[in-house]
Amino acid sequence: MAKKAVFKSNIRFGHQSDGDQLRLLAENDPVGFMRKAEKLIEEDKININNYRWGEMWSNLYDIKIPVTMPIAGKERAVMASAFPILTGTTIIKAINNAYLDVPTIGEELVTELDDNKKVTTIAAIHNLDKNIAEVKEGDDFPEVSSDEESVEIRHKRNGRKLTISAEAIEENELADIVERTNALGQIAADWVEEQTLERVTDHHGSASSAADPYVYRPNGSGTALFSASANTPGTRAPSGTRVQNNAFVDDTDLDGARDVLAAMKNNRGKRINIPWSEVKLLCPNGIIAKVLKVFNSEHVPGVENEVSNYGPMGRWSLPAGRIVSSTKMDDLSTSAWYLGAFQRQYRRKWKLRFEYVTLGMDTQAYLDRRIAFQARIAWDCEVGAVDYVYVVQNLSATTAPKDE
Repeated sequence: MAKKAVFKSNIRFGHQSDGDQLRLLAENDPVGFMRKAEKLIEEDKININNYRWGEMWSNLYDIKIPVTMPIAGKERAVMASAFPILTGTTIIKAINNAYLDVPTIGEELVTELDDNKKVTTIAAIHNLDKNIAEVKEGDDFPEVSSDEESVEIRHKRNGRKLTISAEAIEENELADIVERTNALGQIAADWVEEQTLERVTDHHGSASSAADPYVYRPNGSGTALFSASANTPGTRAPSGTRVQNNAFVDDTDLDGARDVLAAMKNNRGKRINIPWSEVKLLCPNGIIAKVLKVFNSEHVPGVENEVSNYGPMGRWSLPAGRIVSSTKMDDLSTSAWYLGAFQRQYRRKWKLRFEYVTLGMDTQAYLDRRIAFQARIAWDCEVGAVDYVYVVQNLSATTAPKDE
C-alpha cells in the first residue's frame, strides 16, 4: 500500500537545506520561524547530532528575535540573536537527554522542596498531650498545647559553562561539541546524585570525626544524625539511630534494624507507628545480592518449611521498587545499609532549579576571543533532615564510614 503524503516543515536542516531561504524565512517571520524550529527540536527532527552549525551561524547570527527572559527578578522583553536562541534550544534538549540518561536514586529518598532563601527554617510542631486518659464529668477538657522545634536546610550553588569558538564552528568540530554538550547533563546529574547520597547517609556529619556539612541542623546547630547511643540525637530515639555489628547477612539483621525503628517515640514518649508501605532499604552494590536473596526467598534460608517474614508473602516484604541501591553508595561504604521512611525524614531543597542561559556572538566575548556561543547551566540545592526517628543506619562493625 502506498504511503500517504504528509505535511512537512518548510525549514530544512539536512544536507539539502538552502541557507538563503532559511535566512529569508527568519527575516520575514522570526517568531514563526522559531516556533517551527522549536517544534522540530521537540520532535527530535533537529538534534545536536544533525545540527548544521556553520550554516545556522552564517545565516542567523544577525537576525533578531523578540524574546521574554528574566532580568533582575522580572520578565523583560528583549531582542536577541536567532543563532544562540535556536542553538540553545537544541543544546538544552541534548543536555536534558544526557541528564535523564544517568541512572539516579536520590529522588526516591527525599521529598522535594522549593525555597529561594539561602537558609530555610522548617518548624516541626509537636502536640503536647497531658496524658489524661479520662475527663470526669464537670471537669474542664485539658488544652492541647505545642512546642516548636525547627531545623535548618542550607544551600549549595553549582554549575558549569560550555564555550564554543568561531573556529570550532568554521572547522565543523561536531564530535567535540556533542561530547561537551552531553557532559553538561551528565555532570549535573552526577553532582546532585552524589550530594544527595552523602546527605541522606550523613556521610560527613555522622563520621568518626564529625564535620560539616551536617544533614541535621536542629535550631541551626550541626548535629550527627546517626548514633548508637541511647537517646541520641534526641530522647525520641531511645535506642539511638545506628545499629552496630549488624552487617546484612540474613533476616535477623533486618529484625535488628526494625526493632530500633519500632522503638522510636513521639513527644509524649509513646511509640510512633511508621507505615511499612513507606519503608525502603538503601544499600551499596556490594551487598545488593544478599539483600535480594532475603527478600526474594519465600522461606528462611537453612530452616525447613519456615516462611520468611521478609519474603514475597511475608508481613514485612519489600517489593523491588523499595529496595534502592547504587554503585555510588559504594564510594561512601561497601557495607553500611539503611532502613526507614526516607521521604518523611529528608527534604531536598532547591534554591535554584536547573537554570540554562545562552549568549551569542553579539557579546563582548566574541569581540575579545571570537567566542561564537556560550551556554551555562546552574543549580542550587541542599538536602536536610527534618527529623531523626524515621531512618536507621546499620554498620557491619562499630566504625562509621570514613569521611575522606
